[in-house]
Amino acid sequence: MDENNMNYNEGNYYQVRKVVTLNVKRPIITYILIIVNVAMWALLNYISLRTGRSYSQLLFDFGAKININIINGQYWRFITPIFLHADFTHLLVNCYSLYAVGPTVERIYGKGKFLFIYVTAGFMGSLLSFMFSINPSVGASGAIFGLLGTLLYFGVEFPNLFKIYFGRSILITLAINLAYGFMNTGIDNFGHMGGLLGGFLASGIVKVKDNNRKWYLSKTIFILLTIVIGASGLVYGFNYGNNNVLVKLEELYKYDSNQNWKEAASLGEEILNQKPTNKNIKIEVLWITTKAEAITGNYNKAVEYAKTLAKLSPKDGHYMLGIVYYDMGQFEQAKQELQRAKTLNAPYSNIDDLINSIR
Repeated sequence: MDENNMNYNEGNYYQVRKVVTLNVKRPIITYILIIVNVAMWALLNYISLRTGRSYSQLLFDFGAKININIINGQYWRFITPIFLHADFTHLLVNCYSLYAVGPTVERIYGKGKFLFIYVTAGFMGSLLSFMFSINPSVGASGAIFGLLGTLLYFGVEFPNLFKIYFGRSILITLAINLAYGFMNTGIDNFGHMGGLLGGFLASGIVKVKDNNRKWYLSKTIFILLTIVIGASGLVYGFNYGNNNVLVKLEELYKYDSNQNWKEAASLGEEILNQKPTNKNIKIEVLWITTKAEAITGNYNKAVEYAKTLAKLSPKDGHYMLGIVYYDMGQFEQAKQELQRAKTLNAPYSNIDDLINSIR
C-alpha cells in the first residue's frame, strides 16, 4: 500500500457517527493485526540471525504464497502471506496503511465483522494471485485493499455520506496504488485487486445495517457471489493457466534429476505445446528439453529448442547451442556459439575449456 492520501483515521469517523451507530470506540483488532505483523517480522529476523538461514527462505517456510506448495496441499498459504512482509520498508508501509484505514472500518463494522472482512479480503487477494501469478508473494496489502473495498461498499449503502466524507480520498488512493503496482513488476497487483474485490463482497455479507430493501444488495446475493467467485477461482487456479504447467514442470525436474531423458523430452515438448506465458517457465523447460533431445540423439530438435532458448535468454541459449554443436562434431559452430555465450557472461565454468579444446 502507498501511504499517500490515506487519511481516514480520526477525522471522518466523527461525521460518520452522526448517521451510523459505531460498534467500537477503540480499534483493538487493527492494533492487534499491526502487532502481529511486526512480531512476525521480528521473529523471522531473530531466527535468521540465530540460524544463519536467509530471511527470504524463512518467508517461504513460514507461509509465503508459493503456488506449487498450495497445489501440493499447503492450503494455509492462502492466509499466512497476509502476516508476512518482504522487508522492513514493506512492513512499515503496510502497517501505516492499516493504521490509517483500519480504525474507521473497525469502528463502523465492529470487531468481528472487521476481522471477517480483513481475512476474507486477504484470502481473495491470495486466490487471485494464485490464479494469475506464479511468483511467490507476501504482504498485508491485499487485505488492506479489502478495507478500501469495504469503504466502497459503504458508499453503496450510504452514497451521500460516502460522497461527502470518503469518496474522493478513496478513489485517489486506489488510483495511486493500482497505478504504482502496474508500473512496478515486483508488486503483486493481482493480490491487490483480489483483496479489493474480497473486501467489497465480505462487506456485502456482514453489512453495517441489514435493512437494505434493494434485492441486489441482499446478504444472500453477496454470499452466493462470494461462493461462486471463490469456487470458480479455486477450480481455475488448480487446473488451468501456468499453475497447470507448474505441476508438469515439477515432474519434468524429476525426470531431469533421474536422467529419464526420453520422458523428459516428451514432457518438455508437451509443456511447450501448451504455450506457457511465463518467460522463466519457458526458459526452464527449453533448457531441460534441449538437453534431453541432445542426449537421446535428436539433434535437430535440440538445435531448434536451443535457438528458441537463445531468443529468451541469450547467454543460456548460445551456451546450449555450443554444447549441442560440440556433441554433433560441428566444432566451428560450437566455438562461435560458446564465444558468444562467454561474451554475454554466461555463468558456466567449462566454457574456456571447451573453446580451447577446439582447434
